[in-house]
Amino acid sequence: MSVTNLPVRPKRARRPIKEDHRVRVARQRRERMRAHLLQSVLSVWSASGRGEIAVIDDVVRHAGVSRGTFYKYFDSLDEAVSELALQLAEEMTAGIASVYDVLTDPLLRVATGFQIFLIRAALEPKWGAFITRIGLLSGKNLLSSKIHYDIKNGADSGEFVVTSVDTAVDLLVGAKVEAILRIIGGQGSTAYIHTMTGMVLRSLGVPSVKADKAVRTAFNRLRVEAPGKLPWWRPLKF
Repeated sequence: MSVTNLPVRPKRARRPIKEDHRVRVARQRRERMRAHLLQSVLSVWSASGRGEIAVIDDVVRHAGVSRGTFYKYFDSLDEAVSELALQLAEEMTAGIASVYDVLTDPLLRVATGFQIFLIRAALEPKWGAFITRIGLLSGKNLLSSKIHYDIKNGADSGEFVVTSVDTAVDLLVGAKVEAILRIIGGQGSTAYIHTMTGMVLRSLGVPSVKADKAVRTAFNRLRVEAPGKLPWWRPLKF
């Protein structure tokens, strides 16, 4: 038998390399500490009043660690805040996809999206305080682009009557920020959330009866679908 005709032994599939136990434990410890520090950033920033500036000492004191430990994970407080903001934006965008992105009616999309943010702020005041403090709802990002998309579609279809889509976006975002601030200040309620959402829809040229119906429809749909799709969702108790 020539060399070229020798039977070829099949190659054995390589077994995945198992992560060493000590390496895995160390990695998990680092991940827990990083998450712990970010949680402290959230708490410190959300507790700060308007005009107040949180500093690293506030964060490490809340976390119960040294400044040296903080700097092992982040070069600065700004870096930690930016990472937390990105996490929250990605989490919120991914979370609402199943109850918001599936909608095609611009009226229901706005009524749903607006109420989702206000409801979460009512359930998680620290979250609401942080996103308003860092301006996550304003500026150009995926969240604001969705609002722009909805209002433009609504204007194109005749659902909304607006003279400027960009101005309408500013109005909606501004109303959302102010509503969240009122809610985390302890002055919000389900009735307030519904009323504010209805007023926003009216400002977009939606007739009152139609606006109120859209608010109720969106809220009732959220009560049915959100519990199984939004990990932070809990029934409102006010």
